[in-house]
Amino acid sequence: MILSFRSNLTGSEKYRADVDGLRALAVLSVMFFHGGLFGCRGGFVGVDVFYVISGYLITSFIAKDIAEGRFSFSSFYERRMRRIFPALFAVLLFCALAAVVLFIPQDLIEFGKSLVATTLFVSNVFFWATAEPLGYFAHTVASQPLLHTWSLSVEEQFYLVFPAMLVLLFRWAKGRINVGLFLLAALSFGLSVWGTQHRPVATFYLSVPRAWELLIGALLATVAVPPLRSRVAREVAALLGLGLIVAAVFSLKTTTPFPGFGALLPCLGAGLIIYAGEHGASFTKTALSFRPLVFIGVISYSLYLWHWPLLVFGRYFAVGGLTNRETAAVLACSVIMAFLSFEFIERPFRGSHTTFTRRRIFALGLAASVTTLAVGFAVYLTHGFPVRYGLRTRELVAENIARRDDYILACGNWRSEVHSLADINFCLLGNPSSKKVMFWGDSHVEQMYPAVRAMYDRGEFRGGGALFAIANACLPAEHLNTVGVGGYHCDSFTHFAMMRAQEEDIDTVVIGFSTWWYGSDGAICASVDGRCTEMLSSQTTVRRLSSELADQLRTLRSLGKRVIVCLPFPMYDKSIPDLEVHNAVYSNFGLSRKATDVSSTKLREELQSIATGAGAEIFDPRLSLCEAGSCITEVNGVSIYKDSDHLAASQAGILEKNLQLVLA
Repeated sequence: MILSFRSNLTGSEKYRADVDGLRALAVLSVMFFHGGLFGCRGGFVGVDVFYVISGYLITSFIAKDIAEGRFSFSSFYERRMRRIFPALFAVLLFCALAAVVLFIPQDLIEFGKSLVATTLFVSNVFFWATAEPLGYFAHTVASQPLLHTWSLSVEEQFYLVFPAMLVLLFRWAKGRINVGLFLLAALSFGLSVWGTQHRPVATFYLSVPRAWELLIGALLATVAVPPLRSRVAREVAALLGLGLIVAAVFSLKTTTPFPGFGALLPCLGAGLIIYAGEHGASFTKTALSFRPLVFIGVISYSLYLWHWPLLVFGRYFAVGGLTNRETAAVLACSVIMAFLSFEFIERPFRGSHTTFTRRRIFALGLAASVTTLAVGFAVYLTHGFPVRYGLRTRELVAENIARRDDYILACGNWRSEVHSLADINFCLLGNPSSKKVMFWGDSHVEQMYPAVRAMYDRGEFRGGGALFAIANACLPAEHLNTVGVGGYHCDSFTHFAMMRAQEEDIDTVVIGFSTWWYGSDGAICASVDGRCTEMLSSQTTVRRLSSELADQLRTLRSLGKRVIVCLPFPMYDKSIPDLEVHNAVYSNFGLSRKATDVSSTKLREELQSIATGAGAEIFDPRLSLCEAGSCITEVNGVSIYKDSDHLAASQAGILEKNLQLVLA
């Protein structure tokens, strides 16, 4: 076979190289978003660009065949199978093999379910049904190698009904076809806008709220708008369209309500580019016809299918994130796999020279579907093939998986507004009127609760008690707030927590917090009256926190309080339970890994200096967790952490001796 580097449709009079270039922009946006590269934080909109292109191209074929009296449903679905099935089932079989090799039973079961859903083209429904509140953008879905097939399911569900709908419009509403398509698009868009606010996850995944995106392309194919005869008009329209797509890719975020109005940017942008290029040349059309871009566009379908599973499996094996260099290498491999897939898997089934008849296409499609369904059900029914591992490996895997949920979330506060002390959930140990030690901070302080509870139960607080004031992901500063989904209450929480710390029943205050934000510009903002006024760099955050914390410590000391500052706990670059699962499975092959402590020694020393300068004492968790510069992360192959930086509740007792000495 001669490697062509060209589309099967190159010889068609309707072929447009710029549309392949537009495909390239779409798939590269999605790839860079998934890889976290080049600041493409809104790159997920590449899928929406694909929808507009698909609606335009498919409707062009259907409308032409209907107008010429030769449309048939069997021919249409044969063409869809030739286009979709070969590369898709090649990727599904690859993923099945890789998942069996790499995934532990719990993860393999979820993969098996998604494999069945993908085969039946309902993976969008599956991922919607199993989604967390963040849906597509939740961290937990990052280990699903078939997550990206949700968009393919949306498209195929649309094409189950759209051809029949178009036939009916041609037959019963000839002359008003565009009116019918426009009304359907308007209804779908209205549902999308409403659903984005009220049912965001369902609206993101389901086909009806997405149909308007494909219908934009369909309206272009049915010439719903007059052609642009003027070169100036084409230039303006095309450049505006390109600008809208670029703006969406670089300005939208995972927290942006989507699709709804947010999807208008990429969809109108793609529509304008297709519209402007339909009847003449433009600078944008020429640029999008650049051969390397066209090449990426030609293989874009395979590239979309391959890049995400390769990233997922790479990250899974690496136990955490890949470096930018490793991510770039994986994406480069996906380009190679996509090209090979296009040339040797897609191309033989398409074009005038194919030897595969309609009967063979349907037979092969059925056989492939039965195979992947069988694999999916086998994985599910065997509970993830646990017999792949020996007994001790299975035990270690189970114990480390259990560590992920080994945590007490009894004291946290996630309210977006705090207006009074009554709005704060305090955890109280002991009599409300007794003297208390107040533990104030975020989840890194909350993780000490089991150890403090055990000490209290043994009577080590000498008739007194303990009070926990926990604001998750917050710094103890009245003019700093955490930037996050739905907003935080760190500033107002700190105000009222400081008030509580000054009350007479509190004789000791232990203050601590995580340094997860250190090194991440824009994670913390300056806050005035509960509103973010300025995104802060990491260094600016340190300066402002240091000033506010020092003032608080001095104020509490002036009131006669004993104040103890908890220095930061170790933080690792990998989830320790996941790391130990990996080591349990692969250590016999010499592929074990270690976690790296990524917490800042400089910041730790600075906090210690601030504390001692303000007359506070120090609680250093490293005295319990580290010896001779090396920190403990596991005991006999079982993690003592629930993730990368929080101790498991059952292991918090390791802190007790150190706490006893400090609180004595």
